[in-house]
Amino acid sequence: MLAGVTAHSQLTVKGEYRSRAEMRSGYARLNADSLKPAYFVNQRVRIGLYYQKDWLKTGFSFQDVRFWGSDNIFDATGIYGDDANFDLNEAWVELSFAGHSAVKVGRQIFDYDDGRLLSRRNWNNYGISYDALLYKYNQNNWTIDLAFSYNTEFCNTFFNPYPDNKMRTLNFLRVERIINDTWKASAIAMGTGFTKNNNSETIYLKGSYGGLLKYSNNGLQSWVTLYYQNGKHHDGREVSAWNLNFKSDYRIGDLTLGLGLTLISGDENPDDEKISEFDLLYGTRHSVYGNMDYFSKLPVATDHAGLNNLFLTSSYQINEKTSLLADYHLFSLNQPLINENDELDKYLGSELDLGISVNFSPDVNLRGGYSFMLPGASLEIIQGIGEGKSKFSSWAFLMLTVKPVLYKSR
Repeated sequence: MLAGVTAHSQLTVKGEYRSRAEMRSGYARLNADSLKPAYFVNQRVRIGLYYQKDWLKTGFSFQDVRFWGSDNIFDATGIYGDDANFDLNEAWVELSFAGHSAVKVGRQIFDYDDGRLLSRRNWNNYGISYDALLYKYNQNNWTIDLAFSYNTEFCNTFFNPYPDNKMRTLNFLRVERIINDTWKASAIAMGTGFTKNNNSETIYLKGSYGGLLKYSNNGLQSWVTLYYQNGKHHDGREVSAWNLNFKSDYRIGDLTLGLGLTLISGDENPDDEKISEFDLLYGTRHSVYGNMDYFSKLPVATDHAGLNNLFLTSSYQINEKTSLLADYHLFSLNQPLINENDELDKYLGSELDLGISVNFSPDVNLRGGYSFMLPGASLEIIQGIGEGKSKFSSWAFLMLTVKPVLYKSR
């Protein structure tokens, strides 16, 4: 029986304008002698409509993403628009029943735990969402989410192939338990599938399993996650890989200091019959592997050897509106890497990320940042630049985000 959630209907219209100017002189790729900095401004505009009445909820969100000047409808003195730049970010319906359960179907956002398997990827201008069916249970400090999806490109009468570089199916079961005021635990089992090739309906399934344990008390917040993958890779080879993450933050007045570690398993022999490198799947990158995104595209970034990331974080609240941030990352290879019969040094480089965030109001935020990478010889060799041949690599940005509630019924 469907159960009431509210006693009246409510419509909320939300907007978002986000504009980010960047200077790239070594972002994601080391600066070489002949390369000049790139400057650009990108922009994202979203509008979302969210409705709720009794046991029914719906959400629709549309977005336009562009670089300033990238429009393909223009003349010599101005621009008019782009004929392929408006897309659907969210479109879902949620039906609640039995007082503790709900079914949500349509295009939606999944974001769980530390975001290493499923996240909204919000630094990415487009973000990331999923077409899926989700069952939700929440009662007595237990939360259970169960999701299923199956993707196709066309409405065929017979035979239903799918591109082998697009996810065919995403399915997961996540269970969370709030143990007490200081401890929380969760576990997730996820199955993802890609087709064998563009003309096949054979699906190679990969399993990802893991859990989180989190502690919060008196200014100290610590958590650890561990994930394991098995099944089959996109090319059909067997998989056995792992990922370990740890983070601890301690707040002293207006200062918060943090220490973290990420270990992503790599492949010592990438050409053998078994894959040992962990697949980052749909997890977050920018916020955990350094702001310069050198290691967002594993395995290419480390030539299949995995990644170790030891990092220190800090933030200082100057006042109620302004905070300063500084993070340091020490990157190294997880597995030995052979280059021209010589084993490379595991040290990859050090990155320093500096930032400032100003909240002018609950709706308006201005962020800025400057980062630089000090690479090791191994990173230069992996990127094909040559040992000692890279130049100073840096990146800077300034981003304005305005997220007003345009309308909310009473």
